[in-house]
Amino acid sequence: MRTLLIGNMTFYHVGAYFRNALQALGQPHVALDQSVYEPTGWPPIVRKVAYRLMGRRPSGYWRLNRDILTAARDLRPEMVLITGAAAVAGSTLRQLKEQMGAVLVNYATDDPFNRLACPPWVAVNIRLYDLYVSTKRAIMDDVRAAGCRQVAFVPFGYEPSLHFPEKFGSAEESEKFNCDVVFVGGGDRVRYPYFEALVRAIPDLRLHIYGAYWDRNPTLARYHRGFALGRDYRLALRGAKIALCPLRRANRDTHTMRSFEVPACGAFMLAERAAEHQEFFREGEEVGYFSSPAELVEKVGYYLNHDSERQRMAKAAYRKVTTGNHTYAHRLQQILELAAPFTLHLQRPAQ
Repeated sequence: MRTLLIGNMTFYHVGAYFRNALQALGQPHVALDQSVYEPTGWPPIVRKVAYRLMGRRPSGYWRLNRDILTAARDLRPEMVLITGAAAVAGSTLRQLKEQMGAVLVNYATDDPFNRLACPPWVAVNIRLYDLYVSTKRAIMDDVRAAGCRQVAFVPFGYEPSLHFPEKFGSAEESEKFNCDVVFVGGGDRVRYPYFEALVRAIPDLRLHIYGAYWDRNPTLARYHRGFALGRDYRLALRGAKIALCPLRRANRDTHTMRSFEVPACGAFMLAERAAEHQEFFREGEEVGYFSSPAELVEKVGYYLNHDSERQRMAKAAYRKVTTGNHTYAHRLQQILELAAPFTLHLQRPAQ
């Protein structure tokens, strides 16, 4: 299926993983990376102001949409796959569908109705899609109400070229990354009580936190270790006895990208209890779960003192993920199969 892929293609985004998957599957495609339409060399404050003035769109918004239509005219795609909140104009979507006969598919990795995660125009454009694929079952009824009747659930996955057990290259690396508990992700305020409870209950806890905004919390700032991307991400997980996987409830998450990445990297995962997590992983057999700050403290204390049980579960979760068709190539194949019935009824314009 000829596919025009549009999204953020930087190496830790789903767009990049789907681009890799299209290449691996031998699918004819063109991939447009929204990140290259962002300004380079602008001062941060100027970029921030421009982003706001553009309605939370990249400054190269109009050039991006022009290039989308040009690429579509050359490729004649059967499917246009847009990841998340890529800044594709409604007028562009209509031209792709009505003038070029492409099936429009969105793979929604955030809640499009969550204004913190997505600008308002993301939800407005839902009605223009033929198929809306979501990582969250909780949003599916709202997507139908917004005008797209065909909605499907396809969970996150992992990228084998990035997510695998990493080895320390030196004693210095081991010293840098070894810890009791690690979390890699943004410092949302709703997450603070969990981590504050941990450090209050276990004062000597070796806690490493990576990601934005943790340094703004006076209690947690001293545990902040900057950012962990690429190999550092794998090493941060390798060095920890316990890797946490909390959810972002405002985004209606019941699993996240880390839900598959952490086990794929061979780490023991202690995740927030939720329906989709429990669907994927067995409690006490493959992962541990918590539902409150108090239970998090209890479970961290328990698993820090049960090394063999923790290691056994990590190996079981690793096997579950790596043998269970959970790569992004598998996720893309699911999307292609979901989109296939729509292409049978395409009214393709004359060449």
